[in-house]
Amino acid sequence: MVGRKRKVSKVVRTQNHAKVEPLSIENMVLTNREGCRFHMKRLKYRGVPTLICSGRGKNYFKDSNNLVKAHRESVVRELYRLMPHSGSLCDSTAFQNLRTGIVTYFKYLDEYKTNLIPFNNDSMNGCIKHFNKLKLEGVTPSNASKVRSALVYFLKLMGRTQHALKLTSVTRNEPSGNQIAFHIETELKPISKILIRGYKALIAHIKGNTLPIVHPFFDENLLRKMAETNRWDGQTLGAKKRAFKLAMQPSVLAREKSLLGIDELKRIVLFNQTSRCALHLFFMMTGMNAEVIQSMKRRDVAFKSIGTGKYIFKSMKARARNKEVDNSLGFSKYTKVLIEEWLEASKIVYSFLGIDNVDDMPFLYYIDTNLKLCDFTHKKSESGAINNLIGKLLPVYLNATRFRKTKSDVLMRTTESMYLVSQGLNNTIDVVKASYSAGVKSDHDRSLTVSMQAQFNIAKGMKVDEAIKKAKILNSDILFDYDYRERLKRNKMTASTITPSGVRCMGDENVMLQVKRKIKNLDIDVPKNEIKCTSFLSCFDCDNHVLIASELDIWIMLSFREQVFDMKIIPSQNSIPKSKLYEIEEILNRTLARLKEKAPDSYEKAETRFESNGPHPLFINLRGLTDALEVFNV
Repeated sequence: MVGRKRKVSKVVRTQNHAKVEPLSIENMVLTNREGCRFHMKRLKYRGVPTLICSGRGKNYFKDSNNLVKAHRESVVRELYRLMPHSGSLCDSTAFQNLRTGIVTYFKYLDEYKTNLIPFNNDSMNGCIKHFNKLKLEGVTPSNASKVRSALVYFLKLMGRTQHALKLTSVTRNEPSGNQIAFHIETELKPISKILIRGYKALIAHIKGNTLPIVHPFFDENLLRKMAETNRWDGQTLGAKKRAFKLAMQPSVLAREKSLLGIDELKRIVLFNQTSRCALHLFFMMTGMNAEVIQSMKRRDVAFKSIGTGKYIFKSMKARARNKEVDNSLGFSKYTKVLIEEWLEASKIVYSFLGIDNVDDMPFLYYIDTNLKLCDFTHKKSESGAINNLIGKLLPVYLNATRFRKTKSDVLMRTTESMYLVSQGLNNTIDVVKASYSAGVKSDHDRSLTVSMQAQFNIAKGMKVDEAIKKAKILNSDILFDYDYRERLKRNKMTASTITPSGVRCMGDENVMLQVKRKIKNLDIDVPKNEIKCTSFLSCFDCDNHVLIASELDIWIMLSFREQVFDMKIIPSQNSIPKSKLYEIEEILNRTLARLKEKAPDSYEKAETRFESNGPHPLFINLRGLTDALEVFNV
């Protein structure tokens, strides 16, 4: 038997080619499939400074004289080596993680943890916790996720999978500030000022065929307050400030890829910024759901008066069985004027695009760099991009949900009816009950604030009763005159009478006899309905008192303050200590300032009345402030 001939195995030797990498970090440049570039040299320096995008100095640092080395060249080389890339073309996922997550992470290290090793476990977890905290406050809510995703990605490339799994988790979206109502005084009012000012300025540019250099949202004072709060250095503050100029400029990618000229691109930027501003302004003014207002066509905009100066859209949806547009909350005549102004301005935009039949066009448009039109339901429209600027001025995050929740909170506080709120929100009573069965959050927050301020004052050595009084004075709720009358109609409050201090008193049977005796002893002729209050300072610590921002109440409080001014310069001929007068004056000044914020029109009328007619006649009946203060136990 002849055996088979053995086959000789052919050994194929593969030649190992060394991976060629640029020796200098200056030459390390990565590009994604969309043509965006990232220069690794940025990571060498503190703050990850930006480069000049175009012109003679393209790809050079904007402020080359102030560059500070971060001494992490070895880390930069390691990141470049780990990046999946062929030549300069880089994997899209890796590119995005580097450009957003790692850049944000390095900026955090350079600002807060300059001495820590970049990929040390403590520094990574500390960064995620930092952005989690900001997320809860509604500031830069996406940064925590971006940083964690990038760290997990690169740790796995480094072979540190176990460390990646143990990284701090990102706070869930539910408890973030993005779903709760805005605080009326500290959040909603500043937001409304920014949006309305920006809207009117942008509309004026469209009508006047001009281009703004700086986005009209810009507010130097608000920016500096944020800088102080967040402890931004000069370089960070400068970058935040420049963002308001860059917001009105087309992106580098748009300039490179679009066939439009630079002026046309700038005009597209203006149109989109105006539309985005209008979108959030109408979120605020109408309280409508995001999807509804984002998908509306111009033909859907027709107004229906519902009385008392309120309007709703009377159009019908094409979907959802022709259910009426969800805008039951209604809006004011002023909002109607703003919407009509928008319709007029957007006609100019459509004319620029060569569109004559505008009825079928989006009510609120977005235009890309190829002049393609869509509404804000499309992802590329980036309706939330407005927060890139708002977040630099205020620690808030804008979206339709928060505006709608704010309007429903106000409705709940004024009507105190779950049925009416459910009708206004177009929801079932069960849904409203789930939100308000424990009351309105802003009321709870105010009570909590009072408690914290009182504890702070006690810790400073103030007496307990004085600390509580002072805290309640500064945080007492103020009703509009309209709210007060509406509650009276529904028997939700006891009828009150005004006191010589301008604070309303609803009566306290336990102490009325005391004041009657004092009035009798002083031989003062005061009508029965004006003798309920017994202590001015206790008014702010009493459930039977309420502040009403009406013209009459403010006029009386201005008169009372004037008497206090006079009393301070009169030689002491009574038992009232001057320290009490100064305390009363301070309380009055603070209260009047809050009344002015609450109802500026009523305050202006009251001030005019005080200047033209003098103090309220009530003080004549009380024979001056001395008697008044003695009656009120000062």
